[in-house]
Amino acid sequence: MAAAHFQSLARFREPFHWKGLILQSLSFEMLQNATRVMTADQHDRHILLNKPYWSDYWASLGQFNMRRWNDGDSIKVNYIGHPMQGAISGYIQIQNDPQGRELRISRGHAYWKSRYHSFLWSTVYSTWWEIGPLGETAIFNQGGFTYPIRCDSHPGRSNYCESPKAMYTNNTGWVDFIITPIVGTLWLVGEDTIDRYISDPLVQRHPDVFMYKVIRSSLNPPRSLANLLRGRYPWWRDYEHPGAGDSSMHQQYVRMLYDEPEEHFEIDFHSASFGLQTNRPGCMNCRQTVNGAGVGLGIRLKRYLDFVADVSVLPDASPVSSMSVGGTMTRATFGLRSGYYKERYAIRISLAPGFARYSCTGPDPKKMRPSYNFATSAILSGDLYFSRHLGVRVSATQTLIRYRGERDPGGIGTPPRLSFLSNDNYINSTNWGVQFGPVVRF
Repeated sequence: MAAAHFQSLARFREPFHWKGLILQSLSFEMLQNATRVMTADQHDRHILLNKPYWSDYWASLGQFNMRRWNDGDSIKVNYIGHPMQGAISGYIQIQNDPQGRELRISRGHAYWKSRYHSFLWSTVYSTWWEIGPLGETAIFNQGGFTYPIRCDSHPGRSNYCESPKAMYTNNTGWVDFIITPIVGTLWLVGEDTIDRYISDPLVQRHPDVFMYKVIRSSLNPPRSLANLLRGRYPWWRDYEHPGAGDSSMHQQYVRMLYDEPEEHFEIDFHSASFGLQTNRPGCMNCRQTVNGAGVGLGIRLKRYLDFVADVSVLPDASPVSSMSVGGTMTRATFGLRSGYYKERYAIRISLAPGFARYSCTGPDPKKMRPSYNFATSAILSGDLYFSRHLGVRVSATQTLIRYRGERDPGGIGTPPRLSFLSNDNYINSTNWGVQFGPVVRF
């Protein structure tokens, strides 16, 4: 009888939270990238904003030098910053593991098995961060070019970086692949020890004193950040709240996002006006208001999540042709939309990547051809419904279009400052627009 009861309990054991693991890891990656972008210099921002993304990513990936240990970063970056990254990604795995999140450091097999699993995920995350399409190889293209190092360690020698004795790197090597998960896991175990023997006794003796919770958070910064990424307070410990699982805020969000709604889709027909940089007789690259029309499609995926598509045509948007602009522009985007809606009205925002096609481009009038430019639209829309099936929609649109620009001149990337990146450059143009028209729901 007892064995049958045990099997019944095991059958309903809480599964591993893979969705939480992936979403929280991606959130951590976006936080890292946002920090890097905000602190980047002009050269790095130019690479990110004006160079071709995918071709430079593959070129950078192909130049990884795995015949050396050090990548040229400072000690604090390689042996402090990256281990902290490893500890944070490890805690993200732990807090999504129902079998490990409530464990405290001990000699028991369950604890060390849990931390071994966190080490494996830390290894996966570290490798993804180094060579993945959203990591350091893609954002700022580590491996794609060489640069001098240790310039700051030679005070009074401002010409050191240009001297033959200067040391160069392309920011690749084994160090981050190895140090991040191994030292990061040791860091994690060390902070588990601090929790068990320093932080926990203070909080347990003074459960209502806020300062001791702050001290706990300060003594374990990786777990504090991991907690924030799942919607918990930084000082949260699962073993103090057995069975609590995810935060109520997270549960409400997941319920809101993934509850199955009534099936329906919608079609909207709209007029469109955009302020575009166009070429006209006597005025090249001048911003003009261009009018057109389009049609949009919305398909309900979940209660608060829609798939959206939009195609707009702007006839003769740029009468004079150039290398990347000319003729009629067709904008097509495909993405996701979420927001708030009631029976009679709705306010929603969507993010949709796609392309902007110009019908005839090229400097030679005899060799005109269509050009396709990457585009992304962010749309804030408001709906007013007259009945269950018919309404009107007004949308404010911000569309970013990447146009091909002038190529880099020859001579860039000569030794010792090698460069394996493309000579192509792109111009990012942001364009405000307004769309208005009827919407039909089914």
